[in-house]
Amino acid sequence: MLARKQPEEGKLPAGVEVAIGDLLEPVSVELAMQGVDKLFLLNAVVADELTQALIAYRIARRVGLKHVTYLSVFKVEQFRDVPHFASKLAVEQALREFGVPYTILRPGYYIQNDAMLKDALTGPGIYPMPIGTAGICAVDTRDIAEAAAISLVEEGHDGQTYDLVGPSLISGPSNAATWSKLLHKEIKYTGHNFDQWEQQMRTSAPGWSAFDLRAMFQGYFDRGFASTGTEVALAAKLLGHGPRSYEDFAAETAVLW
Repeated sequence: MLARKQPEEGKLPAGVEVAIGDLLEPVSVELAMQGVDKLFLLNAVVADELTQALIAYRIARRVGLKHVTYLSVFKVEQFRDVPHFASKLAVEQALREFGVPYTILRPGYYIQNDAMLKDALTGPGIYPMPIGTAGICAVDTRDIAEAAAISLVEEGHDGQTYDLVGPSLISGPSNAATWSKLLHKEIKYTGHNFDQWEQQMRTSAPGWSAFDLRAMFQGYFDRGFASTGTEVALAAKLLGHGPRSYEDFAAETAVLW
């Protein structure tokens, strides 16, 4: 695992080896790849995401890694105007162009994003994420982790692209109803006023990030971000079990709150 600084003791499972480095510092990345034969490349949503990803990928090619599993995003080619989606699409194209064996994982909206909504849900009783009413694809991050491990450990995944989706779609009203039941209080979906949401995001995040995420959510609303039953079945086949549901995540999280 590559980290900018040594994690606190107990933060990682026993046996995890940590390399200290930075994806914008090529020398540290190359040192971290010494003795490594496969790479799981996951980039944070940052302003220089594409630069970070391509530095890591080019070094992986140079040192002769045997496989790269890259975390992209669902329906990435339909959201070329969303900055972090466009970055991921460019990395996908690089993976397909050069000779390193690869697997691309394309997850939907991360279910665990909503773990950050504790104050909004337990306080004023609102579900503030502007995900719309039509229903979008969402996936549990534990399923993403399993899929990544499978692609790196098992044979037969070279050159494959996998959509990672949950068993059903989520929406603002349905998520509000789920939390209402679990928290025994009325939770209201605040809707999808994207100007207002971006303005609120700017109070706690950089302007570029608020703009990027607003573009993503508005893209969901304007173009759709729904998965199909076929995609659910293919995800289950890869995982060896049915994908985890939003309702199960919410129930587990509510107990912790």
